[in-house]
Amino acid sequence: MKLKKLLILGLSVLCSTTLLAQKNLGKQATLNEDGTISVSEVEIPQTRNANQGGDALFTFDRPANPSIKNSRGVTLADLNDDGVEEIIFGVNTTLFALNGDGSIFFEKTVEGPILLPPSIADLDDDGSPEIIINTGYPTTVGRVYVKDNNGDDLAGWPITFNDKWMINAPAIADVDGDGTLDIVTGERFASAQGFVHALNIDGTEINENWPVEIPATPAFTPSIGDINNDGSNEVVIAASSAGMYVFNSQGEILDGFPLVQAGVNYSYQSPMLVDLDSDETLEIIGSNHGDNAAFYVLNHDATYAPGWPIALGGWTYAPSTVADLDDDGTYEIFMGDRNTSGDGTDLPTIYGLAPDGTNITNFPIQKYGGNEGVITIGDINDDGVLDIIISSTLTDAAGFGYIHAYSSDGSGEIDGFPLRPEGFTFLNGAVLGDVDGDGLMDLTANSHSILFGAGVDTFYLNTYNLNVPYDESKILSNGYKGSNTRDGLIAEEVLNVNQFTNNQTLVIYPNPTKGILNIKLPVSIENAQVNIYSIDGRVILNETINVATDQTLSYDFKQLTNGIYFVSIKDGKTNYLGKWIKE
Repeated sequence: MKLKKLLILGLSVLCSTTLLAQKNLGKQATLNEDGTISVSEVEIPQTRNANQGGDALFTFDRPANPSIKNSRGVTLADLNDDGVEEIIFGVNTTLFALNGDGSIFFEKTVEGPILLPPSIADLDDDGSPEIIINTGYPTTVGRVYVKDNNGDDLAGWPITFNDKWMINAPAIADVDGDGTLDIVTGERFASAQGFVHALNIDGTEINENWPVEIPATPAFTPSIGDINNDGSNEVVIAASSAGMYVFNSQGEILDGFPLVQAGVNYSYQSPMLVDLDSDETLEIIGSNHGDNAAFYVLNHDATYAPGWPIALGGWTYAPSTVADLDDDGTYEIFMGDRNTSGDGTDLPTIYGLAPDGTNITNFPIQKYGGNEGVITIGDINDDGVLDIIISSTLTDAAGFGYIHAYSSDGSGEIDGFPLRPEGFTFLNGAVLGDVDGDGLMDLTANSHSILFGAGVDTFYLNTYNLNVPYDESKILSNGYKGSNTRDGLIAEEVLNVNQFTNNQTLVIYPNPTKGILNIKLPVSIENAQVNIYSIDGRVILNETINVATDQTLSYDFKQLTNGIYFVSIKDGKTNYLGKWIKE
């Protein structure tokens, strides 16, 4: 009898050992409250380990700091005006720009590590882009850099504020309405003190009221837009443990702010700004962590929109993405969750939400492995249906991560995905473009071999050919905050300044003017769409009227800030365009 028991026990141990050996263990990354990243073992079902998809154009790798990570992806921009985008990113204290074949366009050393993708805009209106980056970390020095398109510092840059960490990414917009772009950036002075700077291109503050002080670390990349429709831009920023703030261009806090709530903290989840309810004011859309973690939509007066916030079962550090998915004039909101079962079970991970907070059709997307990175939206398999492209919190046992792409029609992951770059894609995401100029769409994503602590880390830059025609119009939201200015503003329509040349038909007078704007068109148009935009794409006026031949349309914009504005009148076939200067 004793021998039988021992035999049964031995078989039981053998079976358990065999099952354990068969279990495939990978790793899950988690961002902690103190900014460190912990990694734990989780089960990775064998069916999820196939190396699928994408023709790898190239992989670029460099040694990285094992304790300091860049996040939110990379930047694509045409730096040398050859019609092809370069890939711009930082690895520790080096700024790189790569050509589409993986060769180095430039490589520049900076002081302090680069943690977020560079912001890029033509600050001085000379036709060439500038590269704006923040550097720093609690154990290092911090700087703000403005570089030209060859990576060389502009005169007077970089600047420093007592060597403090210049946290998050710079946001670029015309804050003070003078017709030039400004740089809005956060300074982490201490855990309970931070400053937000609004800088001219020469490094000076835009007026004597800046910087503004907040009672904690600036929590995310600022977002900038005219949220209360007063004709002037506001800066949206949160103090990590001390609430949501909104400042006007004079550094004054808007009524209702700061919004401070128990258990509501912010870190890394930079919000988007958009008019969800067509009331000509902007909503603030994002997520928060803390004891009351949630997805939120805030009105311009610091009240929550109906149906919001939506409570979460755990923390998330994911930024929001906002897009009109079905082109019906209504914006949808896309949010990520770190939700991971640990045993191979799929859980809700990517939420698609209507303005009232309800789930849209085919959402949430259920998958294994959470997401706290950038959500990119585009038709990347040329089937006429938009896809949701995301990173993952997981790597498999061999150390390969995931870039997923799910069809928005609910049919699941598209053919050829997930892509399997080496290393964690955690906190990052994908950007789309045609970096090698072959007319086909490419996908670029970065990853790290380890995430925190001892060991040797390697940064990987991975670019794939998706083998479908490149069509920019099929990309709805691309990379961190949807644009290289990182301002988070979803404008109704952003016009290209280059369109406003050689226009002979739209008469604008007086021009310049102190505020009275007269517009005359030598044709008649029924249901004409009349729009007036600021230089950074904000909608100042939007109306639909009937316009008679040589009729004068008159507007009083005396209260509008001085600067350059653009006028558009269109009938669905022709767009009549002009430039107006208010002085």
